[in-house]
Amino acid sequence: MEIFCHDDRIIEVPYDSLTGISLDNLNLHRAQLEGIDLSNSSFENANLRSAFLFRAKMKDCNLCAANLIVADLRETDLSNANLKKCIAYSTRFENANLQNATFEGADIGDANFKNANLQGANLNCIGVERAIFENAVFDDNTIWPNYFKAEEYGAIIKKKEVKLAEGL
Repeated sequence: MEIFCHDDRIIEVPYDSLTGISLDNLNLHRAQLEGIDLSNSSFENANLRSAFLFRAKMKDCNLCAANLIVADLRETDLSNANLKKCIAYSTRFENANLQNATFEGADIGDANFKNANLQGANLNCIGVERAIFENAVFDDNTIWPNYFKAEEYGAIIKKKEVKLAEGL
């Protein structure tokens, strides 16, 4: 299988599918992966700088220590993804599903999380105060740095719905 990059490089990978595979340590700078199913794959220490991952399926992916600087992850499903220690300066996460993802120890300075689903995510990371969280949804299970007040940055808390028993 071939992965095309916007700088005219072609990366050959020995797989028929990009789901559940290891792409660790690869240079995927400016890779064109729009809408591709990458679920359960590993990109540990991979260079995904400026990669185009719009609407990709990246559920349960390992992006530990990956370079995601200015990558486009808008509308991408990153639920349960491991983004520990990744570098995500100015990365676009608008409308992404980041439910239960972890950014522990990552640097997300100037990243855009507008309208993202951050429920249950771990955002105890560097640069959180410089990121954009306008209308991003989080819940009581979302982890923030102790000093950070997400609602002051435009994020919206989703309260648990209390259901009353019938007849009460």
